[in-house]
Amino acid sequence: MTTSAATSPLDQQGAALPAPAGPPLNGLATLALAYGVIAVAAGLLPAVREITGSLAVPAIALAATGLANARRLGGAGTKQAAAGLATGIAGLALSVAAHLPA
Repeated sequence: MTTSAATSPLDQQGAALPAPAGPPLNGLATLALAYGVIAVAAGLLPAVREITGSLAVPAIALAATGLANARRLGGAGTKQAAAGLATGIAGLALSVAAHLPA
């Protein structure tokens, strides 16, 4: 029996096999990146800072946890967590610079 692209593969008894699992996901890394991008926007735009407050510190904490999870998950989300850490640190620096006297 041949299988086509439209049908799922069958085992020897003719039952459908489950679909293979996708790569593991690292939600903390994704969240760190999102918070980091918002933190940079808040550092550059005072109107965004009024709405969001400072998300730089949570971005850094989530990135550190995301990096630890990436090691456990075989590298899934390493680049996102690293980008979240970089944008979190940049957002923190921009927020601190915005509050310094001129």
